[in-house]
Amino acid sequence: MARFVVIALLAVVMAGAAPAPAGNPEVPEKYISVDQAKALLDKNERVTFIDVREKSQYDDVHIKGAINIPLGVLAARLSEVPRTNRVVLY
Repeated sequence: MARFVVIALLAVVMAGAAPAPAGNPEVPEKYISVDQAKALLDKNERVTFIDVREKSQYDDVHIKGAINIPLGVLAARLSEVPRTNRVVLY
């Protein structure tokens, strides 16, 4: 879990979001702390971590099981974001 300390966690949690409509959809967002993110893992909550950094940074260190979708292409790759789990972007 030291990775959480190394990585500044900027998180957005989307719970039960419907498929995104065209344009800029409203998405419920909540900023959480590193400790809150770790608690989700400790509770075995269904959560998907998406690392929004560039691949080279992701390759250096990332949360085990995280998906790498760089922020610059996130909008184009929203179909890869699970809609059934909580999603934490960092």
